[in-house]
Amino acid sequence: MNCMPRDKKKYFAVISVLLLCVAVLSAYFYLSTRPEGLNAVRKWFILLDYRGAESLPDPSEVKKFDMAILDPDSHPPLKEIKDNIILIAYLSVGEAEGYRGYWEEIKDRPWVIGENPFWKENYYVDVRNKEWQKVILDEVIPGIIEKGFKGIFLDTLDTSSMLEEKYPIKHAGSDRAMIGLVRAIRESYPELFLISNNGFSVLKDIAPFLDGMLAEDINMMPDFEKAGYKKVPENESAYKIEILKELKKEYDIPVFVIDYAPQGDRHALRECIAESKKLGFKPYIAEKELSRIYEN
Repeated sequence: MNCMPRDKKKYFAVISVLLLCVAVLSAYFYLSTRPEGLNAVRKWFILLDYRGAESLPDPSEVKKFDMAILDPDSHPPLKEIKDNIILIAYLSVGEAEGYRGYWEEIKDRPWVIGENPFWKENYYVDVRNKEWQKVILDEVIPGIIEKGFKGIFLDTLDTSSMLEEKYPIKHAGSDRAMIGLVRAIRESYPELFLISNNGFSVLKDIAPFLDGMLAEDINMMPDFEKAGYKKVPENESAYKIEILKELKKEYDIPVFVIDYAPQGDRHALRECIAESKKLGFKPYIAEKELSRIYEN
């Protein structure tokens, strides 16, 4: 038997309707203001060598951008910008880094192969090893999420191909393991944005798991011999462009491009930006150390 007075029933009915309206409006507001994904990104930057940065980027400067790719352990303060920009964390999947928190735990493991001769404190790893995969999936990525990042920039994807080509018997199946690792990241963290960096030997296989692709050196690149910058050879550029355009169309995911040029060469900057935009790519021009934000 329901003994509740009629006026109280009416009161609770009104409250229920109001709460429902609030819930509907909140859902509408969320759906109408949430990021549309990486296709919506117009202006972005990458800042990785923050330890060597000349000065701290001002939060107001950073807020001009839609997306930032940052080192997860060395970056500008995130508190003031994390609600205004898509934060993507750098993650090396084919090399271990001697300055990361996991290094002491893994440095003597047999699957840490040797130091990359071109990058100090970066060590090739055998990506087939389950222990390394566990470090990535259960240790590194949860730490990245905890800091407020919404996505991952997958670097050193090419390491598996390099090892498999150099040691075809000893490292057979490395590319397959790299593809499997990217798939495991996607399945374990479906909410994260995943962006590949280069990795052209496995790119067609990992594209279904990605939200975006990034390629370096489409128009301009660092000249390590002469310590400056130079045009990318046409055959190299054409090879990358063909694959990127094909996958962009097939999977409807954006292509981000980093070209390297001196900040003072406004003609080179404008030319690189125009060429990339003509291809439907999202360009950013940087200096080779990636230690400061370029105004493109």
